[in-house]
Amino acid sequence: MQPIDKFAYIPLFAATALIAATMLFLFIAAARKTAKVSFVFFLSLLCVLAGALYTAARPNIAFFSLTLAFAAFLTLPYAIIKALSKNDGSEADDDGKPNAINGGKRYNVVYEEIDRSLLDIQKDLLGRAAESISAPGALDSILEYYSKQLIEYTHADGSMILLLDDFDDALSVKHLEGSFVPPYLLPENIPHKQNRVDMSMKYAQFQLKGNIFGDILSGSKAELITEPTKDERIVQNEKEDFLKCGSYIFAPLIAQSQTIGVAALSRDHDNEVFSEKDFDVAKKLADIMALGARLITIHNDMVERSNDEKEGEISARIQKSLLPAKLPILPGITSGAFFSNAESICGDFYDLVVARKDRIAFALGDVTGKNLTSLVIMIQIRAMLRLVINTQQTPATILSWTNRGLFSEADKDHFASVSLIFYDSIAKKFTYSSGGTNPIYIYRQKDQSFSKISDDTMPIGMEKETVYADKDLECESGDIIVTCSDGLIEALNLDGKQYSASRLEKIIKENHSLAGKEIAKRVQDDVKNFCGSAVQHDDQTLLCIKVQ
Repeated sequence: MQPIDKFAYIPLFAATALIAATMLFLFIAAARKTAKVSFVFFLSLLCVLAGALYTAARPNIAFFSLTLAFAAFLTLPYAIIKALSKNDGSEADDDGKPNAINGGKRYNVVYEEIDRSLLDIQKDLLGRAAESISAPGALDSILEYYSKQLIEYTHADGSMILLLDDFDDALSVKHLEGSFVPPYLLPENIPHKQNRVDMSMKYAQFQLKGNIFGDILSGSKAELITEPTKDERIVQNEKEDFLKCGSYIFAPLIAQSQTIGVAALSRDHDNEVFSEKDFDVAKKLADIMALGARLITIHNDMVERSNDEKEGEISARIQKSLLPAKLPILPGITSGAFFSNAESICGDFYDLVVARKDRIAFALGDVTGKNLTSLVIMIQIRAMLRLVINTQQTPATILSWTNRGLFSEADKDHFASVSLIFYDSIAKKFTYSSGGTNPIYIYRQKDQSFSKISDDTMPIGMEKETVYADKDLECESGDIIVTCSDGLIEALNLDGKQYSASRLEKIIKENHSLAGKEIAKRVQDDVKNFCGSAVQHDDQTLLCIKVQ
């Protein structure tokens, strides 16, 4: 350790002491009921405190930075709800009079769109994940809790959670809860006694083909089976009563467009079969479970490699893990994207959210700065967008909400440019809005023209009261919409020349007959050939949408 590094412990220990004191006073305030203190603050402070203590014991700035990012993620939903919540007059100022903001009301369209019970469950699960993320066996503990929640909310008799083992290319049982009737053929060497069958299921593995679990994983689609005797994938094991198959729910665990496992629920044959409502609840809980499990596994993977990797490399992995694994096939359009990160962290991202047939959202963002704060802000923006895209609001309103949620007077050095494009596959029309300088271009097949259709506006997070505008866009077959970060247009070659929008236009026109995915690949190859071995100092990101 260098001599100057020893002094770093002085502010670290001071920060640890201040966090502990803050937690103490918040606890006293809550106990005396002198103020309402959300448990989210305790979880966030606890997370940062644990990171500081761990870093003091085992110097590891990457781990400490991850705990800071996780603490910020915990407080994000609470901050959004409080920032946009509606005051019905129940809150009062210090003088005892009701608040009179916006005529005595605060509007909260976002919260009205969210299922309260599922939000509470997700908050509870994230809280438990935060408490146990660094503990040995954290994944086992979280999966056990998930299983109990599944059984409670669906009234199942048993549950089984399986996760994909990439090394063995198989599904492995990670947790078994309650009375789960095996829907597969038991090995011949397993006696048909309940304790022996349960023991074998706890350590079972399944190939990705030839069984119901593998079919659900491969198809990435949940299934409700109420008549197991009519489904050839469900195997009846002899005539023992505890082996008679009842109804089943199978739900894939999908996180970041990646199927990581399967959650299975069963009811005994002499009980009422699962209903469609049970099926719907199970699917929603499986989505929440997948995010929690993914959070733990990502954390575990990073901790295992953190001693051998630099902070920038770890953060780049987080950045890439948040990008869609692949873009889905969509009605009426083809799409493509690429992301190339620079050596430093810059906070570029793109996302695709299929909310429903009349709302397919494409987003591309570019956060200023080249440090871990940029990554944290990128995660915050992405989370806020995903939280409100399922509402009925327009792209401009969603950007305005995100701007208000991100705005902070304490930090004016970090802001973002975001392009948000909605596609209605029923009406076959686009609506878009842009905050900042990310350009949106359109290529018209009819006259082979290429033009910029977005206006440069105030970036997200700079001014709290900024209002963004919606624009409708009618497209015909063969038209192409492209949006990108400025890191692509301003990419430099060894001679110091920029890639430029005119070169992008040339590649789009030359390859306009290809599908969106192939067009994006051609642009990526051209940028790479243009830059050669020149070191880039900004991420390069592009989204391409072609109308069929």
